[in-house]
Amino acid sequence: MLNEILHIAKIIKLHHLMKAIYSPFHTFRALKHHYREVPEKKFVKFLSGPSDCPTTTIEEAYDGLEKHNQLWNDIKRDLSVYPENYGCQMTRELPCLYLLTRLIKPNQVVETGVSSGASSAYILQALKDNKIGKLYSIDLPPDNLPQGKKSGWLVPEELRDFWDLRIGDTKQMLDPLLKETGEIDFFIHDSLHTYDHMMWEYKRIWPHLRRGGLFLSHDVGANEAFLDFMNEVNIRWYGYRVFHVLGGFRKSSSH
Repeated sequence: MLNEILHIAKIIKLHHLMKAIYSPFHTFRALKHHYREVPEKKFVKFLSGPSDCPTTTIEEAYDGLEKHNQLWNDIKRDLSVYPENYGCQMTRELPCLYLLTRLIKPNQVVETGVSSGASSAYILQALKDNKIGKLYSIDLPPDNLPQGKKSGWLVPEELRDFWDLRIGDTKQMLDPLLKETGEIDFFIHDSLHTYDHMMWEYKRIWPHLRRGGLFLSHDVGANEAFLDFMNEVNIRWYGYRVFHVLGGFRKSSSH
């Protein structure tokens, strides 16, 4: 209990206190659940698990990440076309997607929400380095894509052999996709961040995620969907981690 209090004291910020004034119930739950934040390497280590990476160590995965620095720099440069650094808001979490993909070596990854394709590119580069796997992405193109650009415009041509990109509404396209893929190894939500939509996606994906599969969601603090879903599928408070605004857990054998 003391460790939890010290952890909360360390991470609490002024905007958290302001939010507590306007939404005390949500803030209480957030302090108990959402702010289980850890540094990047601890996030990756916890979610990859030692038994799931027999051929690639975390150190080797980081070496691979560094090898592609030119690609990452190109992506960040291209994202600068967005006003007020909007396109770079998730760049902090992007390396985790490469590292986790390298370590767990998924055969089938499902991603909802693509936009410019930065997250997709990091996952796809890891799949290429693994020499195995496919990324299935669904995207309803947002209004703020740069003029003349399509969903996933950042993804280099040499990575697209590992990609199946489908354009349309997730609520129309996710079920047919899951019928095709059957069991999947890795899911990441990054589409519409409303409570109802997030819960809808989570519940659709869950039966198709294999035991031991990786479940990730962006913007887990946007509302209580992530927390409520964890309670629904009996993921305990110590069974997940958050890095910045990216939350994740593994589906255990008991689920």
